[in-house]
Amino acid sequence: MSSPITKKYWRRPIRPRLRASVIAVVASSMAIATFGIAGGASATSKPKPKPTITVWVDSTRVPQVKAYEKAHPTVKISMVIYNGNANGSGVLQSKIALDNRVHGGWPDIVFSEENNDAASLASPQFNYPAVLSNGTVSKPILNGYAAGTLAGCTVNGKVYCLRNDLAQNLLFYNSALMTQFGYTVPTTWQGWQTLGEQVATQHPGYIVGSVGDNWDDDIYLWPSECHVNDVVRTDTIDINANDPNCTRATQLIDPLVKDGAVTTDSVFSSTFTTAYNDKILMMVGPAWYGQYLFPGIVPKGDLAVADPLSWGSGPTYTGEVGGGLWFMSSHISGTTKSLAASVLTWLSTSYGSQGISPGYPAYVADETQWIAAQQASGLYSNEIAPVFAKAATEVWQGWSPVPWSTDSVFGSTVVTGLNSGSTMSSQLAGFASQLADFAQSDGYTVVTSP
Repeated sequence: MSSPITKKYWRRPIRPRLRASVIAVVASSMAIATFGIAGGASATSKPKPKPTITVWVDSTRVPQVKAYEKAHPTVKISMVIYNGNANGSGVLQSKIALDNRVHGGWPDIVFSEENNDAASLASPQFNYPAVLSNGTVSKPILNGYAAGTLAGCTVNGKVYCLRNDLAQNLLFYNSALMTQFGYTVPTTWQGWQTLGEQVATQHPGYIVGSVGDNWDDDIYLWPSECHVNDVVRTDTIDINANDPNCTRATQLIDPLVKDGAVTTDSVFSSTFTTAYNDKILMMVGPAWYGQYLFPGIVPKGDLAVADPLSWGSGPTYTGEVGGGLWFMSSHISGTTKSLAASVLTWLSTSYGSQGISPGYPAYVADETQWIAAQQASGLYSNEIAPVFAKAATEVWQGWSPVPWSTDSVFGSTVVTGLNSGSTMSSQLAGFASQLADFAQSDGYTVVTSP
C-alpha cells in the first residue's frame, strides 16, 4: 500500500502533462477545422451583401427605378414612394428637416416634382443636396442637357440636381372635333379666346382649357411674361400684380370661365375623365399631358399638338409644368457617393429610364428615340417632333426658381377663389401679396416693375 505522500507525488506531475495533451489535441482539431473552413469557403460562406441605395420617388417614377434594378442586379434599391412634393406640399422639406434634427436618415436620392426645390433644399435651412458640378457628375453629362435645362438646378453657380424631363407647354387639340366643327387651330391667345367664345355658344359642354389646378399659373401667367416671380438680382425679386402682362392673361380667361368654355375642375379630379370624355376641343398644357392625361379622354389617333400660342407681337414664350428634379444627398461619401451618383445619372439620362417616362427627355441624346416612340404609339394625328422641339426652346426665363412654391400660393388664392365664384382677375392681387410675403420672409427685397 502506498503512502499518501507517494500518491500525492505521483498525481501532481500527471496533470500538466494531461493538460498539455488535451490542449494539443484541441489545437490540432481547431487547426483542422479552420483549414477545412478555409478550404471550403467558396462552398459554404454567405454571399457578400449588395450595396444599397435609398431612393424616394413619386408613383410615376416607380417604373424607372425598377428598370434600374433590373439593369443592375448587383445593386439593391430601397425605394420609398411619396407624393413627389407635388404642388409644393412641403413633404420633402419636412422629411429633410427631421433628418437634420436627428443627424441621420436622409435618402441617398430623391425625386421632386417641384421645380423650385433646388433653391429650397440648397438653402442653409435644409442644406440637403450634393453639388453635382464639382466632378460628382461628369461635364459631358451636364453638357448633354438641352440649353437652359439645368438653370432651375443651379444655385449661385453650382448645379444641385439633374432634370428628369422637360414640361414645356403646348397647345393640344382634338383634330377630329376641329374638323367636324369647322374650326381652325388658333396661333394666338386672342384667337384662342375668340374660338372659346364660339365653342361656348355653338357647342356648349366642350372645353378649350382648364384652370382648376395649382400649376395653372405656369400655363397662363408664365407665357404671358407676368412679373410676379422674376428674380432680377440675387436678393431682389420683381412682383407686380398690376403688370399688364399679368392682367391681359386673367382678362382673357375670366369670360371663358364664366361661359363654361374653360373649366375650373382639376384635370386629375375623380370626375374629370367622365365629364370631359371626348369633350376636350383644345387645352394648353405640359408635354406630359399627351401621354399621361389624354389617353382615355381623347380617342386614340385624334390628339394633335400645335406650337405655343403667341400674343401677336414680340417673341413667343411658353411656360412649363413640372419636369421633375433628381437630387443626391450631400450626407454620403466614399463608395456610397460614387454609386449614388451613377444611379442618379442613369435615372435621369439613360434611355432605359427616360424611355418609360411620360415626359419629353431633358437629356438631348434621348429625345429623338422618345419622340419616335410617341409617334409610333398611334396617339397623335400629326407629326409632333418639330412642335415639341420648338416649344422646348421657348420657355420664358423670367419665371425664376425660388425657395417657395408659386404654384401652392396660386392654388390657395386664385384656384380657391375661382371655385368660390370669384374671377381670376380679382384674385391676382392676393396672389402677388402672398408671394411678396414669402419673398420678404426669405430675405428678398421686393420691387415693382414699372
